Amino acid sequence: MKAQIKEKLYYLKYSFFHPFDAFYEMRFRGKGSLLIAVISIVLFGILQCVRYQYTGFVMNFTQIAAMNSLSVFATWVAGFVLFIVSNWSVTTLLNGKGGLGDITQVIGYSLVPVELTTIVQIILSNFVIREEIMIVNVISGIGIVWFLFMIVAGLCTIHEYSFGKNMASVFLSFVAAAIIIFLGVLFFTLMEQMITFVVSVVQEFIRRM
Repeated sequence: MKAQIKEKLYYLKYSFFHPFDAFYEMRFRGKGSLLIAVISIVLFGILQCVRYQYTGFVMNFTQIAAMNSLSVFATWVAGFVLFIVSNWSVTTLLNGKGGLGDITQVIGYSLVPVELTTIVQIILSNFVIREEIMIVNVISGIGIVWFLFMIVAGLCTIHEYSFGKNMASVFLSFVAAAIIIFLGVLFFTLMEQMITFVVSVVQEFIRRM
């Protein structure tokens, strides 16, 4: 059991430095961990709440009094879940080989560089002066660039796509996500109108009894 946990954690670190090889091992040899990926996504949502609240005043332009931690957390996590579902739906139509679990692992493992740089950013922001803000921003930028590189490498590997086809599938995933959001808003709007209509009919019926 300990050996399995150690191996899973090893591939978490291995994916950071060798994303193509690591995601290949995860996809075709089951070396990854869906649980670790989910924990990573949840941790990212928590870190965004912490970043909004505890970033030093020199770099923090957030209205903390108006911040809703639950809303921030749900927005980030729901955004990743939406991308995972939309990417899976698009790549299924484009003969992609990766499943929902594979895409989730790519997202979760790829978030590690951003999580590390976010922690560094929160800590340093409480000690830097205004002239040193650029240093912290560069560190954050490195994490974002590495995250994007790992995402591209991971999706190319698990779906067995070329770079061009992968970028097209990512673009279509955002289009699919927008359609899902539109349909979701439309559905809940229609449900709200239907419930309002039923309630008004019932109230009118009760009055006439």
